[in-house]
Amino acid sequence: MKRSKYKNLLFLASFFLMTSLAAAINLQEKAKENRLSIYLCDNQRYLSLRAVLRLIGAQDSWGRIQDRIFFLYRGKEIALGLGSTTAIIAGKSFPMEYPPRQIEGEILVPLNDFEKILNTVEAGVGPSVSTPELPRKETASPAAGQTGPSPVNTRPFVIFIDAGHGGKDHGAVGNFGLKEKDVNLDVAKRLRHYLQTKLKRYPEIKIVMSREQDVFLSLEERVQRAREVKADIFFCVHTNSSRWNRLDADGFETFYPRSKEEISILPAAVDGEGREEETQADSIVLQIVRDLNETSVLDESRILAEFVQERLAQRLNCPDRGAKARNFYVLKYTPMVSILTEIGFICNPNIEANLRDVEVRQAIGETLAEAILDYLRRKNLILND
Repeated sequence: MKRSKYKNLLFLASFFLMTSLAAAINLQEKAKENRLSIYLCDNQRYLSLRAVLRLIGAQDSWGRIQDRIFFLYRGKEIALGLGSTTAIIAGKSFPMEYPPRQIEGEILVPLNDFEKILNTVEAGVGPSVSTPELPRKETASPAAGQTGPSPVNTRPFVIFIDAGHGGKDHGAVGNFGLKEKDVNLDVAKRLRHYLQTKLKRYPEIKIVMSREQDVFLSLEERVQRAREVKADIFFCVHTNSSRWNRLDADGFETFYPRSKEEISILPAAVDGEGREEETQADSIVLQIVRDLNETSVLDESRILAEFVQERLAQRLNCPDRGAKARNFYVLKYTPMVSILTEIGFICNPNIEANLRDVEVRQAIGETLAEAILDYLRRKNLILND
C-alpha cells in the first residue's frame, strides 16, 4: 500500500511538472506562428517590444518614462531599461544577458531574456501588484488637481497638418474657378486654430503646419518636414475631384497607408571600391521599416481615418465614401501615423459653392479637429471631457 501511495505521489508530481512545462511560453515559436520578425543584434535574436506586447495581450498597459519601460503581465508590473541588463519583476531584480535596444524609435527586446521574464511571471514571482494606470505613449495619467495629463518626457507629441498643393500647383479647380490649394490651406488653418483652442491645457502637444502661405512644396519636402519635426501624426487635407470632372461627383473619403517604406536611411557615399557596406544597425533599421506593415502604425492610421469619417458623416450632408487603404506618396513614406482626407468634390458646382462659404470651411475644420481629439482621447493623451 505504501509503495502504491508513493507511486501515486510520484505520478502526481510528474503530472504537475509536465503541466508546468507545457504551460511554459516558447516565445520563438509564438513569434513564428504570428509571423513576427526576429532581428539579429550582435548575433542575438531580438523582437519588437510592441509586437510582443500585442502577442501577450499587454499592449494597453505599457508606458515609458525616458529610458524606462513599464508594462503589466499577469497582474505583475515589469520594468525594463534601455541599455540595462536588469529587469524589475514585481519589485524584484531579474538579471538579463542582453539589454533592450532602441533603433529608429523602435524598441527591441532580447528574445531569450524576454521569454525567461514571461516564464518567471508565469511561475509566480513576488506578490501581485495592483493595476495602476500606467503612462502611455510617453504621457502620464493626470494626478489629483491637475487639469490634464502631465508630460513625462521632454519630447512633445507633434501633430503635422499638411495643406495639399500650393503655389504653382493649384490642385483641382472648380468650374467657377475655386482652386483646391486655397480651400486646403484655409481649412487647415481653421483646423489648427480650433485644435490650439481645445488643447490649451496640453502644452506638450504641438501643432506644426507644412505651409501657412500659398507656396509650392514637393511631396518629398512635405515628408521631410514631418520627419524633421518628429511628427507623431501626419494629417493631410485635400479637396477631391473626379475623372472627367463629373458634375454629380459627391461625398467625402479618407485614406490611410497600405504599407510603409523608407525613402533612404543608409548613407549614399561611395568610395573607390564602391558603395559603403551596411552596418549591422543599418540593416536592422531597414528590416524594421520593411516590416512596419506588421506594426501598429498602419492600424493606428486606419483608426484615425475612421474617426475622421465618423465625424464628417455627422456634420456633412453628403455620401460617406469610407476609409480606404492607399499608398499615396505622403502616406507611404512618412514613418508616423498618417492619413489623407478628401473633404468634398470641387468639380461638383454645388460643393464648390459650399466650399466658398467660410462657415462651411469653419465647420469642416472643426470637424476634422474633433476627429483628431477623438484619437488623442483614445491614446489617453487628453482627458475625456
